[in-house]
Amino acid sequence: MRTIYILSEAILFWDRICLLCIYKMNPILKACRPLQCSSPDNPTQIEGIIDWQSSQIAPLFIQACFPDFLQPPKDYKPGTEAPQLPENFDELEPEQQQQARIDRDLASLSKYYEMSSLVKNKRVYDAMGIPRTLWEPFTCCQLSSDGGLVPLRDCLVRLEQSWVRLGLHGSCPYTFSEDDLKRNEEEVTQYKDRLYLWGLVKSQLSTNDAGWVASDQWEEAHEVNRYLYDMFIDTMSQEMSQEEALEKGKTWPFPPRDI
Repeated sequence: MRTIYILSEAILFWDRICLLCIYKMNPILKACRPLQCSSPDNPTQIEGIIDWQSSQIAPLFIQACFPDFLQPPKDYKPGTEAPQLPENFDELEPEQQQQARIDRDLASLSKYYEMSSLVKNKRVYDAMGIPRTLWEPFTCCQLSSDGGLVPLRDCLVRLEQSWVRLGLHGSCPYTFSEDDLKRNEEEVTQYKDRLYLWGLVKSQLSTNDAGWVASDQWEEAHEVNRYLYDMFIDTMSQEMSQEEALEKGKTWPFPPRDI
């Protein structure tokens, strides 16, 4: 029933969401950039966006994605199939059942947006369906701001491996040796581990990539960050030496001030 209620609320506010979706789906336009509306009586009419520095225009196939106000679960499946609870739901632990319900609700909201895009904005829907292998190299080309060489090289590796399946003409203009592929696999694993660590820490601190928190939450956020850092070092110390663990600690997203 909760999902039905949420979906009904989304339907009532769909027109407002449509006006915001272009702003929100642009990965360059972060949520911290406020909208300037015409009046309190009509907040759906947007007259401007404040704080435009470093913004850019990019092709639709790169920009089209789920808006910031939707968070599809990791196992989200595009298409017309309605999200369901797992078949073994009754066998799960209470905490796992709660998480399964949350994932189902998030998937249901995302599914509504996806299907509504199919009906109301098919160009965006079609762009969202383009294989990631084709458009990811364009998003990773700015190495300094998108994680370095590893994600770009991995995109190119997967593009080469999928060249025939994607129906591209001719042969891929570049190749990777077995040693290159092995090194890429190892570095991608390390890169994904770092991304997971970043996501976990940001979630616990309720912050973004820049580490911004409200001034009245600074001390609490600092204490939580220090606690998480110490726990990370202790965990790493069980698998390696203290010196190696401290070296690993240099990858911590927000190093505590007193280390």
